[in-house]
Amino acid sequence: MSTKQLLAEIERGINALQKAHALCLKAEAVAPKAKIPAAKTAPAKTGKATKVPAKKAAKSGVSDEGRAKIAAAQKKRWAKVRRAKNKAAKAALAVSAAK
Repeated sequence: MSTKQLLAEIERGINALQKAHALCLKAEAVAPKAKIPAAKTAPAKTGKATKVPAKKAAKSGVSDEGRAKIAAAQKKRWAKVRRAKNKAAKAALAVSAAK
C-alpha cells in the first residue's frame, strides 16, 4: 500500500468518526438525559441493610478445551516466527564471518 493510499484511508476513517461524533451530539441534544428522582437512588431506610450481589462478567462461548487449543496454536505460530528469525540471524552471522 502506497503512502497516498494509506493517507486516503486515514482521511476516510477520520471523516467517518467526525460524522459519528456529529450524530451523537445531535442525538444528545434531541433527547437530553432523564433525571432520576432522588427517592429512587437513595436506599430504603429499614433496619436491615441489603447487599446487592455484583453482576458476574459474562462468560465467552469458548470452552476450556477450546481455549487450550487456541493457546497451543498461537504458541506454535510464535515458535515458527522465532525459528525463522533465528535462522535469518544465523545466516547473517555466517555471511559476515565469511567476509
